[in-house]
Amino acid sequence: MKPEQSMGSQQQDPLFMGIDGGGSHCRVRIEDAAGNVLGHGRGGPANPVSGVEQCIDSILSATKEALAVAKLPCECIHQLDVGAGLAGLHLPAMHDAMALWQHPFASLSLTTDLEVAALGAHQGEDGAVIILGTGFSALARAQGKVTRIGGYGFPINATCSGSWFGLEAIKAVLLDAEGIGPATALTPVLLGETSPLQLAQQMQNAAPGEYARYAPMVFTQASEGDDVSIGLIHQGASFIQRVIDKLRETGCQRLAMLGGVSPHIRPWLSKACQQQITAAKATPEQGAVLFARQRYTQRIARIQ
Repeated sequence: MKPEQSMGSQQQDPLFMGIDGGGSHCRVRIEDAAGNVLGHGRGGPANPVSGVEQCIDSILSATKEALAVAKLPCECIHQLDVGAGLAGLHLPAMHDAMALWQHPFASLSLTTDLEVAALGAHQGEDGAVIILGTGFSALARAQGKVTRIGGYGFPINATCSGSWFGLEAIKAVLLDAEGIGPATALTPVLLGETSPLQLAQQMQNAAPGEYARYAPMVFTQASEGDDVSIGLIHQGASFIQRVIDKLRETGCQRLAMLGGVSPHIRPWLSKACQQQITAAKATPEQGAVLFARQRYTQRIARIQ
């Protein structure tokens, strides 16, 4: 599921750009043909499930920032061979929508954020990754076999992600406010001067990233002894431990955890699980650059 779109043959030395796009933001990285880092950029949400136009706008905004950091003229956008790993692209409709984009790049190769995370973490070698950002997904690649877990999206499949913690926190607060759930220190933090009705109305049809912004509050209140927050974290950690066990069954010797929630949930895992986690060799956007280089090499080989 990695289609490629090209704007034509290359007339100059290629520039490679990797995109790691998720539900809260996207990061891009530009390298020259020799592998020198030229610039970085950051944009808004880049999950087409939450809006294709928003995803495109975020990518273009991050690209312009990276070009500016690299001190390259805006016209160099047409010189970029791009590898984009975006959340939501495992869904055929989202993949097809992005494939229709009349992009300004020299070429655009599409895959999922999970794929580029694995490429970066293990540099193309066998290994497993768990992404705990706005959403949740996991992948293991071992001996030619790929195993995927999750990635179906919020709210149906996002346990232990930022959006899940935010949703569960709001649910707990509303139950506490009505006197039918356990008291929690999250209630005054989330409500402030807002009523339960106003909070519910505010979050009606909210994007996953909006829910994810409440996740840090759960960990903060847990550190201060709030039983509800601690219970949510234990629930999330138990789920991740089951995911780790499943990934290890594939025979992977390396397992990396990525995403904003990962460093916060890791101390809550069992010591056995923590010992199985290894540091990623490179970032997801570096993995996306590697993906772009691989597709560029394949395209040149076909031409020759």
